[in-house]
Amino acid sequence: MNAVTVKNLTKVFRQGDEDIYAVDHVSFTVAPGEMVAIVGQSGSGKTTLLNLIGGIEHPTSGSVEVGGVDICSSDDETLSGIRRRKLGYIFQDFNLIPILTAEENIIMPLLLDGKKPDKTKLRELAGFLGIENRLKHLPGELSGGQRQRVTIARALINDPVILLADEPTGNLDKKAADEIMELLLAVNRRGNTVLLVTHEQRYADLCGRKIEISDGKI
Repeated sequence: MNAVTVKNLTKVFRQGDEDIYAVDHVSFTVAPGEMVAIVGQSGSGKTTLLNLIGGIEHPTSGSVEVGGVDICSSDDETLSGIRRRKLGYIFQDFNLIPILTAEENIIMPLLLDGKKPDKTKLRELAGFLGIENRLKHLPGELSGGQRQRVTIARALINDPVILLADEPTGNLDKKAADEIMELLLAVNRRGNTVLLVTHEQRYADLCGRKIEISDGKI
């Protein structure tokens, strides 16, 4: 079973009298354990494509299966459960809750799903990502690179089918960006499936496969 199967996925926006195809009949698969980069210029449709795969946006037509489940035909409650249990999100802007500590941010997906956090797993994950001494800090007390490590930990805490990373190095300086990319490669070597949106060809070249998108087409 594929981690992700995308079939004839299309997203159309209406602009005046014109239909704008942000994603235009896109089809591809991602196998378990793969690390795939989606690359393209600004406005090419890569972030919209990732949002469709993550269930953040609804397609005009086509389908997305995550771990064999068609998310496009799921009702809102089912889709929310899929997003919590099968998908891990890594955002360019981190999207951490500022009044919660790093630890509280990391375990939030578990709490939302009614699960008791596994402290041993949390410590192991924090150690792997190099933030074991930052768990009691608020996001405002962390560097950009440390905040992104917290975001990665939050994405991994629920053992998702796939990690969706949208320009995860975009708000970081080169040193921190390179470190985050190395961590994502290490996450993939641990067996996690990663779908990475990036405009950095040097990072895309490190992935096992590249999907290039232009004007919504691949």
